[in-house]
Order: sequence, then C-alpha cells, then structure tokens
Amino acid sequence: MLMFMGIATSEVRKKAIEAYESGKGTQSDIARMFDVDIRTFQRWLSCYRQNGRTSPLPRGHRHAVFEGGDLEYLDRLISEHPDATLEELRDMSGTTASIMSVKRASDRLGYRFKKNASRQRART
Repeated sequence: MLMFMGIATSEVRKKAIEAYESGKGTQSDIARMFDVDIRTFQRWLSCYRQNGRTSPLPRGHRHAVFEGGDLEYLDRLISEHPDATLEELRDMSGTTASIMSVKRASDRLGYRFKKNASRQRART
C-alpha cells in the first residue's frame, strides 16, 4: 500500500531515473523501490526525456482579483452601499470576477453578508 508523502523532490526523481537508466530494474521495480505509483514514475521519466527536467512544477494559486487599489475600491463600494448584493458589488466594481471572488475579497475586508428577511426560514 502506498502512503501519501507529498511531492517528490528533484533529487528523488533524479535518483529514480538514474536507477532505471543504469539498469537496476524495470519501471515497475523502480517505482516500488521509490514507493511511487508506476504511472507517476513514467511521468517523471517522460518529462525528463522530453525536456531534461526532474524538478516538480511550481504549485500555487491564481492571484486574487481584488488586490491593492481594487480591494480598497471594493471596500469603499461596500461602505457606500451596505445593502448591495455580491452580484451588485461585482457589477459596480466593473470587473468580470465571479461572485465568489467578490465574497472572498469582502471576507478579507472583514465584512459578512447575511441573508435578507425574505430568505429566512418562516417561523411557526
């Protein structure tokens, strides 16, 4: 059974490829030796053969739509229009961002949006 150990470093990948190319075993043997799936080792090998790279690709997230001046502008919009919906705020900001982007930005600014009275559950 394989255990998740995170992203393999460039050194681990390089050692695995060197072991395979020096004839220390089949792809399956090398994958077992380094405790990775055979398909993972095949991807490492393919990438190495195509462009000589053994390092993993950089990981990360896209940049936030609302940063710096845009975030300050959104803050002013929320202050001036406290009853505006997220969709209205997006339209007023002039961006093509998703509503969730507006929500995350407003969360970073410390605002919390609550359902209006018409959407609340009816009381008995």
